[in-house]
Order: sequence, then C-alpha cells, then structure tokens
Amino acid sequence: MITIECLVDSIPVKARNQGNRPTCLAFAVTDINRQFAPEDLGPEYFYQATVQRIAGWQSGDGLQMSAAVDASKAGHPLEREFPYQAGEPAIPFAALPTALTMHGHAIDFYNADVGWLISKMQAGVPIGLALRLTVEFYTPVDGQIPYSAVTLPATMIHAVVAVGLGQDEFGEYWFYIRNSWGDGWGQDGHAWIPAAYIVAHAACAFGV
Repeated sequence: MITIECLVDSIPVKARNQGNRPTCLAFAVTDINRQFAPEDLGPEYFYQATVQRIAGWQSGDGLQMSAAVDASKAGHPLEREFPYQAGEPAIPFAALPTALTMHGHAIDFYNADVGWLISKMQAGVPIGLALRLTVEFYTPVDGQIPYSAVTLPATMIHAVVAVGLGQDEFGEYWFYIRNSWGDGWGQDGHAWIPAAYIVAHAACAFGV
C-alpha cells in the first residue's frame, strides 16, 4: 500500500491519449505547461514545430531533445485552436500558423536525480521523465508498476509526467506518473512507479 504524501494539482485528472503516434514528449510538455493556460494545451503544434527542426525527419521517427527545447521557446496554443491529429504530418510540412495566442514556458532537460524529483513533487511542480520501458510498464497492477531490471530491447524512450509522491510500508518512495495512453491505462491514465525504476531506467528529466 502506498501512502500519498503529495499530488500536483495543476493538471486536470483526465489523461489524454496519443494514439499510435510517437508524440509522448509533446503530451508531457504540454501537460507540464498546463498550469500556465486557462484550458488544455495542444500537443500537435509543439510536435510539428519540433519535427520541422529535425533534418531528414521521417514519419514515426519521434523527437530529439535539442529540437524540442528550441521549439518549446515559442510556446503552445490551446488544443481547441490547433487540435491533435490522428496521423503524422505530411512531408513537405505545411507552415504553422503564426497568429495563435501562445502559452507556457520553454523546457530544459536535467539528470533524473531522485532527491531532486522528490523536492519538486513536495513543491507541487510537475516534472517530465524520459523512461526506458519494461514489460511491467504496459500493464500496471492495482495502479502500480513493479520494478524490473529488464527493459524491452530496442524500445524507444517514453515520456511521462511525475505528478505525485508517496511511500510504501517499507519507507520507499514511489512517484505517481501521468501517461498519455488514455484513461484505460493504470488508474485513469496514472500509476505509481518506484524510485528504483527511475534510478535504473530514466534517461533524463525535463521541466519548465
């Protein structure tokens, strides 16, 4: 059993669904920036702005950190003003609109230090995590992802947002993460992940 220590309250409960596209970082970044907007921000604009900064990008390639940092400096429009699409953008890319009202702040990437993450959760600050995935990640049990040392081969790094902190009966820390696979994953799209998972499998953290 995990005892909740704190939860970030700046992101609406309902988790969104990225569908069959490598757009998890775009969802995580716009969720982190949600606190600076009156309603949900659109991951599509940020995703397209990022891929347009990647030389030779092809559909399904995903995003690169340096391009994402640069694209995030422009901000993010509301979801209703630039809706998410079911499929990948066509090449050659269409020019993005320039008259939209933008919200949020640029992101930075950091080392995924557990002590630092704990301090951010206690301060109510959502933090993105880029994780290597295990089999257990796909099917949380009772809202929890047990630790495994074995990651899936050739898996892409997956971005989620840490939005809470708790401790189990042994005093070990767990982080409550928000995924972008819809509310059918975990508990309404959220699950608890042990600090040991982050130590072993987090490639980096990111935030504003």
